[in-house]
Amino acid sequence: MKFSSLAVPGSAPAGEILGAENGKERTFRISEYKGRFLVIVFYHGDWECQEYLQAFSDLQEKFKSIKCEVVGCSTDSSKGHLVWMKSDKSDGGFGGNLKFPLWSDVSGNLSDQFDLYDAEEKQCLDGVVIIDEGGVVRHAMTTSLECMDTAKNTFEMVNMLKKYKVDAKDIKKSSSKSTSSSSSGRAISPVKLDRAEMEKDWDVSEDPELLKVLNMAKMLGRAQPPKVQTYSKNPLFDLLPTAIRKLTNPKATVKCSVASLQRNLAGFGPNGDISKNQKLQLENLMKKVMGVAYMPEDLTGKFTSLSKLNQREQSKFFSTDLFHLTGDAWMKEPGSVEWTDGKGVFVNNYSNFVLYVNLEDQLRLVSVAKGQDLKYVLLRLQKAVARIEEALKSCQQRGFTTGNGGFAHSRREVYGTGFETTFTMELVGFERAGREEIEKARRELNLKIEKNGKPNTFTVVLNQAPEDTEQDIVRKSVEAVDALGRMDAEIQSRLGIKLTL
Repeated sequence: MKFSSLAVPGSAPAGEILGAENGKERTFRISEYKGRFLVIVFYHGDWECQEYLQAFSDLQEKFKSIKCEVVGCSTDSSKGHLVWMKSDKSDGGFGGNLKFPLWSDVSGNLSDQFDLYDAEEKQCLDGVVIIDEGGVVRHAMTTSLECMDTAKNTFEMVNMLKKYKVDAKDIKKSSSKSTSSSSSGRAISPVKLDRAEMEKDWDVSEDPELLKVLNMAKMLGRAQPPKVQTYSKNPLFDLLPTAIRKLTNPKATVKCSVASLQRNLAGFGPNGDISKNQKLQLENLMKKVMGVAYMPEDLTGKFTSLSKLNQREQSKFFSTDLFHLTGDAWMKEPGSVEWTDGKGVFVNNYSNFVLYVNLEDQLRLVSVAKGQDLKYVLLRLQKAVARIEEALKSCQQRGFTTGNGGFAHSRREVYGTGFETTFTMELVGFERAGREEIEKARRELNLKIEKNGKPNTFTVVLNQAPEDTEQDIVRKSVEAVDALGRMDAEIQSRLGIKLTL
């Protein structure tokens, strides 16, 4: 077990920390806030906590009215903070209107002192620390409250702490208690037993019961080794926005990029084989989740229950350009899918995100875009899966079903991630060279390369390995697609193919 190195109440840490304020980088010290209360809002990452920090920014005038300053703090760099603060709100930034500075705790040294640092993920935990006008840490917490409720609760807490002061003796007592507990890893019993004297005065015989009692007496007062607690880590969709922005888009010419996820809901089973009643429950739940109340504007749209449409309407629905891009236009053929009650499709208003409900798995999320900007596709998919899980929990659901360290689903060859990237490429060289060259490329690049029905056009998918993470899948896919593009150009040159524009 890990203990905080700071007591509450106790003296705030000293030292400088880099940060960003008013469009510039600068260094900060907690000591410069003496004479005022200071609220440090720890959060797990830029571009992911806009709503959380906005809630505090909206109450900034109220905090100032009670002589209290607010700062945000994460492990992101100060330069990253500046970009985020200046970015438009439509892109997940603040449009230059964030009303307090952001600190950059890259090493996690500051947040770790408040037990608000996740060393495994190398990011701060979402939490709030309150330091009073005398530089005394008065409150540290994490919470499951909604963003605005957390900000309001913190404002009320500052008001309350202003009324109730702490004595210096309380700080000293708390600090000494923290020191003793953190140095040993657990509280120490005040009872001292002299085992040597006990053994000397004890009448030891060969009676086994007496020996057993003696052994127990010897153990009294002896510090037991701390129990190692292990926690099973729930799998996540690990492609957070900061990770996605570090990835590389394909350089090869790509007509279309698609990213998809397979998911099932905890409490509904590990796949799409559920009862009719559960399917209807799930359909109604997803209609609610994908409604305006839970989704941002770019993910709002319309849910269509396919069983309510006749065959002609179904064929028309799947004949749109969107389903040609995602590779699902085959569903328009009569009898290709049995559209029973509970099965449906959600399409957002921008026609670049699709959510299938109650097919081979309970949910299939698909993000798509023309061209080779895969990062844009992934950012939308990440935003959708994060918002959907958040909305599910707001609807008293547990989130997604997990098992064996990954997500439970029925889709083959995507293993525990449930994640896949698909590219549509025009490969004139391979089309002309024939099957032998295509087979060679498949083996060398570990790809599935299939014709998709249009001249010179192929669908390209990476063959995944069980140990691949989402980042591995994207990185390997992009490398293979770029290599495939170069091979096609070489074949065209070798065969003397001239393209007419």
